[in-house]
Amino acid sequence: MATRQVLIYYKSCSARARALADDYQSFFAAQLGVAHVCLVPSDPDREPDIAAMRSWLQQVENVNESECLVIGGDGSINIAAQVFAETPVIISVIPAGTGNDFATALAIKDPLWRRQGTTETSARSIGKIGEYYFINHAGTGISVALQRLQSDFTKRWLGRSSYLLALLRYLFTRPSRRCRIINHDLELEFQVVTVNKAIGGGIVVYPEAQREQQILGYLAVPKLPRLKQLNALYWLLRRQPKRSAIIVAAEADSFTIGDIDNSIELDGDSIPLTGPAEARIVRAGLTVRHPQWCCSQPANSK
Repeated sequence: MATRQVLIYYKSCSARARALADDYQSFFAAQLGVAHVCLVPSDPDREPDIAAMRSWLQQVENVNESECLVIGGDGSINIAAQVFAETPVIISVIPAGTGNDFATALAIKDPLWRRQGTTETSARSIGKIGEYYFINHAGTGISVALQRLQSDFTKRWLGRSSYLLALLRYLFTRPSRRCRIINHDLELEFQVVTVNKAIGGGIVVYPEAQREQQILGYLAVPKLPRLKQLNALYWLLRRQPKRSAIIVAAEADSFTIGDIDNSIELDGDSIPLTGPAEARIVRAGLTVRHPQWCCSQPANSK
C-alpha cells in the first residue's frame, strides 16, 4: 500500500538531522507525491513531542497509508514508539544519533537509504514496562549512572565510544558512590532487559537476539569488587557475556527489574519510573520499513 501521509520527527539540536528533515520533506512531496508531510522537531522534554505526534495520528485519514520517518537515535525512536507501537503506522529510521543500535539491528547505516532502491516492511518485537515501550532495552543501575557520566561534548565528539568511556569512569568511582539494587535479597549493580543484541552504542548484552525476536533477554551484574567486575566488562567487550563467571543471563517472556531506590531508563533516556517493575515482550509491536536486503525473513515489498 502506498504512503499517503508522512510525519517526519527529527532531532532539532542536530544540524545534520535538520538538513535531512528538509531533504526528506522534499523527497516525499516531489518524488513520491505525498500531499501531507508534517515536520515535528524534537523538544528537550519528550512529552510535547509525544503530544504532537498523537495529535497528528488522530488527524490521519487512513492510518494504513501513513508513515513516521524518525531522524535521530534510539531515544528519538523510543519517543515515536510511545505513539505508534501496536498501530499500523510504519516507522522508518534515519540514523542520526549517538548509539543507533535499533538502526544497526536493521542493518541501516546510510541516512539516505529511504530514497534509494526497493524497500519492504517487517514486524519487529519490542518491550513494555509499566505504560512505557522500549525498542532496545530497559535498564537500571549502571546504565542510569552512565547517563550522568556522559556530557554533550563527549557524545558529540566521541559518538558511540562515549558510552565506553563513561563505563570506564564508573568502574573507577568510589565504592560508596556506585549503584546498589536490591533484588530478592541479592545486591546488584546492573540489570537490563532487552529485545536487541546491543545497547549503549554497540555493547552486546544479548548476542542471541534476532530481528524477529520473540522473547526477552535478561542480564545482571552483582555488586562485587572492582577487579572482579572487570571480568564482566572484558566478556561484554568480547561480545560473549555468558562466558563471564559473574554475569547472570536468562531468557523469558517477562522479567522484574529495579527497586524503589533506583530509577529505570529506556533506550538511554530516563523516565519517571522506579522498580520493582515488570518488563514484558510485545511481539510484532512495531512495523518498520527497511532496505529490501537487510532482513532474511519474508516481508512486504513497498
